[in-house]
Amino acid sequence: MVKCPSCGTEVQPERTWQLVAPLPDAEGRITITVMGSFRCPKCGYSWRGKVSTLKVGPEGEVEVVKGKARRRRRKKKEKAEEGTGGTIIEVDLSDIYEEEQIQ
Repeated sequence: MVKCPSCGTEVQPERTWQLVAPLPDAEGRITITVMGSFRCPKCGYSWRGKVSTLKVGPEGEVEVVKGKARRRRRKKKEKAEEGTGGTIIEVDLSDIYEEEQIQ
């Protein structure tokens, strides 16, 4: 059951269809997403959304994932604090010019 984003009533999908991912994930499983179109009987609002997700493995095992699985976006401040993780090399150009003049 999915809740109406407008009024919060629980709604069953009127119609469903499947979307199959063309490439497997890192564990070799194919992702099948079940989508649905919904219409709220209380307020009349209609929308489309994800009903569930199935992950089918190479040996036939099936994992069912329900609900919304949204990735949390990192804030710009968190990204800036994280940095690149690389090494910083500082070079003084006057040292290079002195070496060239000596040779």
